[in-house]
Amino acid sequence: MPTGCGLCMAGAKSVLFVTGVCRDNCFYCPVSRDRRGRDVVYVNEVPVGDPKDVVEEVAASMSEGVGITGGDPLLTLERVEEYVKLLKEVFGSRFHVHLYTTGTALSRGSLERLVSAGLDELRVHVVSSRSLDAVGVALEYPVDVVVENPAIPGREEFLKSLVKRLDSMGVRYVNLNELEVSESNLDSLVLRGLRPSSSGRSVEGSRDVAVKLIEWVEESGLGISVHYCPAVYKDAYQYPRRLARRALSTRRFFEVVDGGVVRWVEVGGVDLRDVWLAGAVVRLGDRYLAPLRLAEVLGFGTVVEALPTTPRRVLNEYSWCRH
Repeated sequence: MPTGCGLCMAGAKSVLFVTGVCRDNCFYCPVSRDRRGRDVVYVNEVPVGDPKDVVEEVAASMSEGVGITGGDPLLTLERVEEYVKLLKEVFGSRFHVHLYTTGTALSRGSLERLVSAGLDELRVHVVSSRSLDAVGVALEYPVDVVVENPAIPGREEFLKSLVKRLDSMGVRYVNLNELEVSESNLDSLVLRGLRPSSSGRSVEGSRDVAVKLIEWVEESGLGISVHYCPAVYKDAYQYPRRLARRALSTRRFFEVVDGGVVRWVEVGGVDLRDVWLAGAVVRLGDRYLAPLRLAEVLGFGTVVEALPTTPRRVLNEYSWCRH
C-alpha cells in the first residue's frame, strides 16, 4: 500500500486541514458544516493561527508525516507550499507529506512547485475527466500517485472501468474508502436512496462494493494494488494510535498514560504538607493534581480521564474511595 497509508495506520500521521473551500460539490462530502466552504486551517483538530502552530502540534504528536486535506488544498497553493517547505525544513527530508485533491485545479506549474517544496505523494479523488488528466500529469513527476475514491453502492461498474483505466495508465495504487456518514452529508445521502449502516458511521452496502471490487481485481489479474479503508478504522485505530503517541510525548509527571487517554487524580480541601507524595503534586488554586497513587494513600480523590490534547480535553471524572 502507499507509504502514507502505512504511516497513517501506525498513528504516525498528523492531519493538516488547509482550507474548506472546494470547487467540486460532491454530494457525499463528509466535511463538517463549520469547515465546509470556509477558508480555515486546522492541524489534528487544533485551529491554526500561525505556521508555528502546525510545527508544534506535529512535534507533540511525534508524527512522521502529514496528510494535507480540505476542501481542495490546491486552491490555497501558496499556503500549502509554505507548509510543505516548513515541515521539510524542520523535520527533515524523510518526513512524509501527502496531499488530497480532486485534481481539477492541478497544473504542471502547481505540481512543480509542490514537488520542489518536498511533496512525496499525491492522492487524487476522481470526480471528472479533469481528475484523470491530473493523474496523467502527476505520473510524469517524482511523486507516488494514488487514486482515492469512496465505494458508493450502485457505482460498481464505474469503479471497475476506473480501475482498468488507471491500471493502463501505470497507476500503482487505488484506495477505496468506505462511504462515511456525517451530520453534513446525511440528508444528501438519504435523498439518493443511501442508508446508514447499523454502526451509523458508513453507508450500507459500501463495504460490499469495495470487497467485490477487490475480488474482481484479483480474478482479472490486474497489476494494480487496491486497498480498502473501513470508516471504523479511523475512530477505532488510527485516531487512538495518534493520541497514544501524543500522550507519551506530552505526558505530565503526575499523569498515567493508557493508550490514547491520560489519567490523574485531583484532591481539594486537604493539606498535603505531611503526605509523602507531596513532592509529586501540582497545586492549582485550592486543588492538587497528582498521580493516581495519591488517592490510594489518602483513601479518596477525583480521578480525571482526558485526551492528551493541549489543553487536556476532559472525558470523564469519577470519585475514588477506599472500601
